Amino acid sequence: MPKKIGLLADSHSELEALEAAVRILLGRGADRLFHLGDICDSLRLDLLEDSIRLLRKYGILAVKGNNDFLLENLLLGQPPEMAPGTDRLLAFLRGLPMKIEWGGMCFAHSLPFDFLRAFYEPIDIGSPHRAREVFSLTSFRILFCGHSHQPVLFRQSGEAVERLPIPSDRSLQLDPGKRYIVVTGAVVEGECSLFDLEQWRLERLRIP
Repeated sequence: MPKKIGLLADSHSELEALEAAVRILLGRGADRLFHLGDICDSLRLDLLEDSIRLLRKYGILAVKGNNDFLLENLLLGQPPEMAPGTDRLLAFLRGLPMKIEWGGMCFAHSLPFDFLRAFYEPIDIGSPHRAREVFSLTSFRILFCGHSHQPVLFRQSGEAVERLPIPSDRSLQLDPGKRYIVVTGAVVEGECSLFDLEQWRLERLRIP
C-alpha cells in the first residue's frame, strides 16, 4: 500500500518538465505516480513515443485526456506506411482508461465518467455547482483531476459543497471524514502535487 501519491496532469508533451516533476515527487517520497491526462499535445504527434517511454520508465499510471483522445483519432486516420509504429502508439492511447478507481479514490482528467464530454467539461467553473453534481452521482472519498490547469479544491460536508483555494506556501490538511475533489495544477505551468495517504495532507509543488 503506497504512503504518498504523486499527482501529475496536463504535461502536453513537455518532456523535460514532466521528468523534472517526476524526480521532485520521487525525491519527496512518492511511491505511486498518477498522470491525470493530456500526457501529449494534439499538435505534437512527433513526441508521443517519447512521452509513452517516459511514463513506462517511471511506472506512471495514467488516464486519458482530451488531447490524448484527439491524437488517438488522428492516428486512426494515418495510413500505416506513412507513420511507422502507428499500431503500437494507437494501442497505447486506446488502452488509457477514462478513470482509475482505487482505494476509495478516483483519478480522471476531468469528470469521472465514461462518456465523451467527460474529457472536455471542467469541474471548476468558478463555483461549486458542477462539483455538487459530481458528488451527487459518485461515491468516491476523493477525486483527483486536471484539465483546468489551475489548482482548486472542492469539499463536501453534509449537503454543503465549498470551492476553496489550495495554498502554494504550505501543505493542506484534509479531513478523512469529508469528501473532496482536487483539481491539480498543470505540469506545463510548472506544477505537480503530492498527497500523503497516511496524514491526508495535500501539497502543491513547483517545478523549477
